Amino acid sequence: MNGRIEGVKMCRCLRVHSDSACILPTEGRSSNQSPMSIRQTSTFLLLFAGFLMTLDGLAQENNAVSRSGGARYDEPRFRMGLHLLPSVAWLDVRDAHTRPDGALVRFGFGFTADIMFADNYAIGTGINVFRNGGKLTSFERVTGHPVDEANDSLEFIVQRDRKLTHHWVELPVSFKFRTREVGHITYWGQFGLGLGLNLRATADDRVSYLYRGAEVAGVSSWIPEVEINPQDFSDFPVEDEVALLRASMIVGLGIEYNLSGKTALLLGATFNNGLFNVANNRNFSSSLEREHIEPASVDGILGGASPRGYNRKMVDNAILLSFGLLF
Repeated sequence: MNGRIEGVKMCRCLRVHSDSACILPTEGRSSNQSPMSIRQTSTFLLLFAGFLMTLDGLAQENNAVSRSGGARYDEPRFRMGLHLLPSVAWLDVRDAHTRPDGALVRFGFGFTADIMFADNYAIGTGINVFRNGGKLTSFERVTGHPVDEANDSLEFIVQRDRKLTHHWVELPVSFKFRTREVGHITYWGQFGLGLGLNLRATADDRVSYLYRGAEVAGVSSWIPEVEINPQDFSDFPVEDEVALLRASMIVGLGIEYNLSGKTALLLGATFNNGLFNVANNRNFSSSLEREHIEPASVDGILGGASPRGYNRKMVDNAILLSFGLLF
């Protein structure tokens, strides 16, 4: 009897609560939610995979450009090297009385450094030790007999033909721009300034004695010099006739030829143009033993004209060729 009553209660419970929350979810309702979750997950995975493939493609493209020479990110930010500096040098005379007579071939050497601040741009610097100068002719009033030391108070008017050599150590600072490497070759150009220190100055002179100072009828005058032959002087120091410092403008072009890795052959040409007067006139004056004389006044000396002095003005220029290695 009790069993029948419990069975009836169970059936009623099933009828009353067949649609209520106490019934567990059916298989059909569960299958209606699962396909939406799978589609969303699949879409997300496909988008993520596409994003990764895009990044990978961009990375491969950048690597290909770098390998082909289009980018220079693998190059060092600092490069240095050594070079030889054969040059053709001449004097640009800025006064009206000294005559320039030609150029000289000279040699030098240097250390170069490039500080890269972008793929194609750098600050170029280093240290250059080089010689320049030139040939010139001038007239001077000098004191002292070249042979007879007892007559060291005699005055002469001379013509001086000189080969002048200036020895400079220079600190250049320039803006340098470079192309991308094309067939192992990188082209470069530069523009900047240099500051030089005078290490030494030497001259090879030929001195021709034209007139001698003499007393004629109690009056100081000049007479032609016929006894003294031209005197030659080789490699004698003239540092006191050259300025201590020199400023220059630097303009250059050249190439770098890649030999292996980061080692390159450097070839170039630079115009080194002096900016200021490098002649020192402190030892030349009418009150001193030496004086630069205007050529026009020399021509009138025999007619009683007095020699007129002047201050020499000149700058030294050079075209320097660069042959070296960069590391």
